[in-house]
Amino acid sequence: MEREVILSRLLDKYENSKHLTQPGASNRRVMLRVDKRELPEYDRETAAVRDRFNQAAKELEAEGLVRLEWISGQPVFSKVILELDQVERAYQALGRGHPQQTAEKVYGVIQTALSGVKTPWIAAWRDAVCQTLQKEWRLPAICRKGDGFLQDILRLLTCYDRLEGETVTVRTFSIRCFQNSKRFEREFQKDFLRIAERYDYELSSLCAQEELSEREKLAFLGIYAHPEYYLMSGCCTIVTSAGEVDATPLFPTGLALPSTAVGAVEMFILDGIRRITFIENKTNYEEYLLSEQAREELVIYHGGFMSPRKRLLLEKLAVCVSDEVDLFFWGDIDLGGFMMFERLRRIFPRLQPMRMSGREVEQYARFGLSRPPAYLEELDRVLQSGAIDRFYDAAVKILQYGKTIEQEVFLS
Repeated sequence: MEREVILSRLLDKYENSKHLTQPGASNRRVMLRVDKRELPEYDRETAAVRDRFNQAAKELEAEGLVRLEWISGQPVFSKVILELDQVERAYQALGRGHPQQTAEKVYGVIQTALSGVKTPWIAAWRDAVCQTLQKEWRLPAICRKGDGFLQDILRLLTCYDRLEGETVTVRTFSIRCFQNSKRFEREFQKDFLRIAERYDYELSSLCAQEELSEREKLAFLGIYAHPEYYLMSGCCTIVTSAGEVDATPLFPTGLALPSTAVGAVEMFILDGIRRITFIENKTNYEEYLLSEQAREELVIYHGGFMSPRKRLLLEKLAVCVSDEVDLFFWGDIDLGGFMMFERLRRIFPRLQPMRMSGREVEQYARFGLSRPPAYLEELDRVLQSGAIDRFYDAAVKILQYGKTIEQEVFLS
């Protein structure tokens, strides 16, 4: 056991040094220093433990695998130094594969499994991992959890890629991948989301602007714990493959359309609609319906982030909107609200902000949410990049007061 501990720790250090990928580029020794607690198992105060480690270290030195330095006058070694010209023998003695061989094997497994994927973020993960394996012979953390775990992750990513934009429940997705309705959520959900959040640009950008739960991140990727419901109110008709739904009698309370019905929606009949208003916050949406909605207005609860199914519904709506219809978005006056507007404007290019100007920041500053310096620095960076030019005056006021304005403040 002591022999394996010593060799294993030495090879770990070797693999984290330049000696692995750039032989001869460094003069530094690969060693374990007892005084630096780099071999914590070597308890020199306990004679039995000390003697076992001393014996194991001497055997390794006799085999030419390591060199020892001892504390003068004491039966205690201070350093165990790996003999770099004997590294291959050290791997053989430990029964451990050389990083290059392991990396080449993992590289082949990943390329074989994911060579045909079409999902951009999965392809980006594959390429990044394979580049690391080729150039550095280093296994990413997810690949160090064992061959079985890696195979399951690859099966998971392949299964997701085959969805091709189809939305599914968490349990259905798990069954498709593992023939088990709970395994994905219990064993792989966190790793799956960690990969997606890093390599899916839109999700990464969204998470940088607002805090999302795991359920919301999954919904963004089209995997739902339960179907979403999209709230809207207005005197319009929704045409589906099974018939027409006239929402007029439900004015102004509105209706809820489940995400599972989006695929059946064919068009919106918007005769008489002259304005469409998107509202981020649910309480504000409900209050607006009761106190402000006009009969020629379609009001839609935005609800924060935009999942693929919600985006599809809005895209179907967009093609039915004439140039005479005014489009507005009302959200929190903060970086998250600004970016929600910009994402929605990609679908509705004529979209305008509503109640999100510098004037509202000044008016409600005393009720605002104080923001830490890091948030304000990020807002200033985004502002200087030109990404939120439509909110220039609001952003400047936020930086001046150090506060953002939540929609609920307007209700008071």
